[in-house]
Amino acid sequence: MSDMVRQQDRTDKEILGFSRWWLFVLAFLAMSVISPYEYAWSVIAPHFAKIYGWEPTKLSLMFSAFVIFQAFGTLPGGILRDKFGPKVVSVVAGVISGLGILACAFGQSLSYTAIFVFWCIGCFFCGFVYNAAVTTCNKWFPDHRNITIGIISAAFSWGAIPFIFPIRAIPDSAPDSVFFNVIYMMAAIIGGVIIITGLFMKDPPKGWSQFSAAISANKKIRKRPCEKQFTMGEAMHTWQFWMLIASFVLVSASGLTFISNSIKFAAAYHFSLTAGTVVTIGIAITSGLSRVVGGWIADIIGVDKTMSVFYILCGVFSLVALYFAESGGATGYIVSCIVSIFFWGALYSLFASIVGYYYGEVASGANYGMLYATAKGMGGIYGGVLSAYLISTYGHSFTITVSSVMAVLSGVILIPLWKNPPVWKDTPELFINDPLKH
Repeated sequence: MSDMVRQQDRTDKEILGFSRWWLFVLAFLAMSVISPYEYAWSVIAPHFAKIYGWEPTKLSLMFSAFVIFQAFGTLPGGILRDKFGPKVVSVVAGVISGLGILACAFGQSLSYTAIFVFWCIGCFFCGFVYNAAVTTCNKWFPDHRNITIGIISAAFSWGAIPFIFPIRAIPDSAPDSVFFNVIYMMAAIIGGVIIITGLFMKDPPKGWSQFSAAISANKKIRKRPCEKQFTMGEAMHTWQFWMLIASFVLVSASGLTFISNSIKFAAAYHFSLTAGTVVTIGIAITSGLSRVVGGWIADIIGVDKTMSVFYILCGVFSLVALYFAESGGATGYIVSCIVSIFFWGALYSLFASIVGYYYGEVASGANYGMLYATAKGMGGIYGGVLSAYLISTYGHSFTITVSSVMAVLSGVILIPLWKNPPVWKDTPELFINDPLKH
């Protein structure tokens, strides 16, 4: 027992041999290199269409596959990380995660089906990386949870930017090898960075209490609703967890519709290709910035309130973007799209924060993995495949309107959580503030 107490009381430097902030930097780097799969896809896809002749449905399917398989990968990645630690999980994921991008360079010798299989495998292990990076903050930074998760989540947007520019700069007359060289470099960077950073990753001992006194003493740091460390099964028995899933599905589907169709929407309303590209780059920048700003605001007003406000504003500004699109205002359309995605982008940091805030740090990998896999997976199906169906069947304006309403609704349904967080009660009833029990 004394050994356990001693382990819990050790400082981060005693446990790691260096400051915990270096783990933050490593997690940021690992997260950033898996970004091109999603946030650079709108500029990568046209090259595959040109070189291989892939129709839009195949390209949309690959985008949806990334969102779905990366999301599903976070659940086993989180469970394995909680059990075995982040090092093994990260190194294995690093070996495999670049496979999806690399396989796309062999379309002349592999069928689309074979490439799609390799793509899905790489996407699945990107989910391991995502979970390991985010839950590093929940486990090591309970005193700076919102802002650290916000910055780590921002890396998932910003990491694509260094790849967007060289891909966009490739002239139409350039040989295919120029584009493939970028793909080779991308695959090498993804695998190499994840493996190297993973070798240094380590979790604190269970019940690590080094910063608990500081949290208790600092009135600016919001204390958790209760001290209970919820297992995944216990978290899933709270009605609040399912409200979080519903909100996550709605808001992720809304924003992913814009991300996957940004170029299509611009063309549909007769805006230039430049306008679509500006929206794409603006989305990557502001989506990342949103996660930092959202984390900062959450520290001030609370993470649950921040989520409601941000998601409602996301829906409102996407409706404003539709107004400008139908009236022919290119500048207004671009600005409104970017502002809408700014308020949307914070979801990936805020949901991770609220899982740690509500349910604790010990099983945060599994708890966030369950939430993320379920919600983003379903949102990805809508944002990629179903939104494409809505566009072809009902038109662009209808699709944008539906997505806007979904975002507003995702914020509204979280309002009851403001005064009803999950609170453990050590009785067979388990929870108070649970309307399902009354």
